[in-house]
Amino acid sequence: MKLSIVIPFFNEEGNIELVIREAVEVLSAIPCEYEILAFDDGSGDQTPAILKKLSHQVKGLKVFTHPRNFGQGVCLWEGLSQAVGEVVVTMDGDGQNDFHDVQRMLPLLDRFDAILGQRIRRSDPLPKRVGTRIAFFFRRHVLGDTVRDTGCGLKIMRRKVIQYFIPFRSFHLFIPFMLAQAGVSFTTINVNHRPRKEGRSKYSFRKLYFLPSTFDLFFMWRFKRINLYKFGSPKN
Repeated sequence: MKLSIVIPFFNEEGNIELVIREAVEVLSAIPCEYEILAFDDGSGDQTPAILKKLSHQVKGLKVFTHPRNFGQGVCLWEGLSQAVGEVVVTMDGDGQNDFHDVQRMLPLLDRFDAILGQRIRRSDPLPKRVGTRIAFFFRRHVLGDTVRDTGCGLKIMRRKVIQYFIPFRSFHLFIPFMLAQAGVSFTTINVNHRPRKEGRSKYSFRKLYFLPSTFDLFFMWRFKRINLYKFGSPKN
């Protein structure tokens, strides 16, 4: 099995080395080949320099640099498009995801095509946790999406399911919905969530849950009404 690990970074100079070294440590204990696709999303700190240095030290690390900040969704979409592994792992670059959870998630691929992490005992500020609950309320009532934590960055999926994703600004928040619409088998699993060691969150309640997210939700609602997947069953 070959794994492709996709990690976006934006102004995470204090966390990069920890995140990548931990991933390599865990991957080295798994019988697999791997590549790590690290994205510098237009950072203004030492993120590009640190990634460049690590690219000469860490086997399988590939670094991509954006000229400006395009957002997490763009990084993830580019990473999924560039991945060559038969299994793709996505995670956040802030060090809050625990890569050791991947060891518990991978065996579930025997029964499912995607395994989605759900954070327990979240180590996030109250406004961010409240915003997540509001987003879940609207997704559940508008789309019928019952996955409570679509914002968890830690996800594992077979590369073949990527064909069912639609590229737009926050597509990664609707991955469970798109998988369900396509009839892809997936499950959720509780994963560890750690406090930030360095830096601060790049998100705000206003940025995540007001007008832009409303447009994205409406787009997904329209997609559900049309559901192009009904014209063809998922390819195996």
